[in-house]
Amino acid sequence: MTISLATRLQLDSHVRFRRYDDEGVVVNQTSAEALVLNDVAARLVEVSDGSRTLRECADLISGEFDAAPEIVREDVLRFAAELVDAGVARAIESGP
Repeated sequence: MTISLATRLQLDSHVRFRRYDDEGVVVNQTSAEALVLNDVAARLVEVSDGSRTLRECADLISGEFDAAPEIVREDVLRFAAELVDAGVARAIESGP
């Protein structure tokens, strides 16, 4: 599946997430692997609950961090693909 701004992202049920100040930690209980996330990536995980598109997530994050929307969108797409490839999240394609 190709990740696009219309994709919705949701953490898999075997994954746990916790925020610590300016970082976040994602633990994949199946593989016993942990990922340490920076503040922006942790915020993406927090808002990726399957109800928002990646565009909506990126726009929200852009406003919160006062960053250029186009740059945040690129970063969100790249990081979302990494989460899916790592088996941490699943991509849900939005309807037409």
